[in-house]
Amino acid sequence: MRIVVLESNEGVEVNLFLKFLNSKEYPQHRNIIFSCFPELQSKINLQKENEKSTIEGFLRVVRENNKANIQKSISFVKNEIEKHGEKILKILADLMNYKWKSESEGYFLMPTIFPLSPFKDNTFFFSIYKSLKGITEYPKVLSVSVHEISHIILFDILKEKNVELSRELLYFIKELIAPILVYQDDFSGIFKREIVGNYNVLEVCFESNNKIIRAFDYFLEMFVNNRSDGKDFSFFLDQMISICKKIELEIKGKKDFDNKYGTQIMKAPNLLDEFRKPIKLK
Repeated sequence: MRIVVLESNEGVEVNLFLKFLNSKEYPQHRNIIFSCFPELQSKINLQKENEKSTIEGFLRVVRENNKANIQKSISFVKNEIEKHGEKILKILADLMNYKWKSESEGYFLMPTIFPLSPFKDNTFFFSIYKSLKGITEYPKVLSVSVHEISHIILFDILKEKNVELSRELLYFIKELIAPILVYQDDFSGIFKREIVGNYNVLEVCFESNNKIIRAFDYFLEMFVNNRSDGKDFSFFLDQMISICKKIELEIKGKKDFDNKYGTQIMKAPNLLDEFRKPIKLK
């Protein structure tokens, strides 16, 4: 099992922009994209009926103007994955007690100047947007790879367990599990130990036993304790799902709040305080 770095594909990249500019599931992504590419917003506003061709032309120019930095970034990513890709996959599989059905299969990483790093099926799109700012080294490609591939594996585990979750619950659970896995000491010596995740989940707090604790820390402690007791990932996942189902309405409320305010939450202290109001565990 390995990670294969694919050459950038302009058609795929255009479709990423189109999808997330018009996403009903993640409405704030449009604002994130336009904050990174304000010139694109101006062009689309002028030619609303030709959004796809506008994006195609815009990205073609951006890529041409930054060709050297983009290529350096792709080379760096390839080198990191070639050195450490198989090792981080093995560690991740051990953490999730997961066995691949076929060792001949793999995961595909496609570098893109899209400012986010989504995934689809067995492919994840690693953002090299900072290449446009002159940055060409991406040491976080390894931790981000673990984060994204953990989602793919989680989906497979849930399918095997025949577990179906609401969209909000699935998002909350997968976006907490991923940084918990990335944070484990097992990756020591491969990449820097840090929390790699999304503010709209990492800033969620719980109230438990009259104490306020971040949801991340609450489930991190549970995961570590389970491992110490010899319990597998499936046991932890069942525990997590059971707890989250009891507060599903509150989790949905946090997602609605994020859909309304987006990244402004992290810029306005009053919004962040509101978002951090703890969910009381039941």
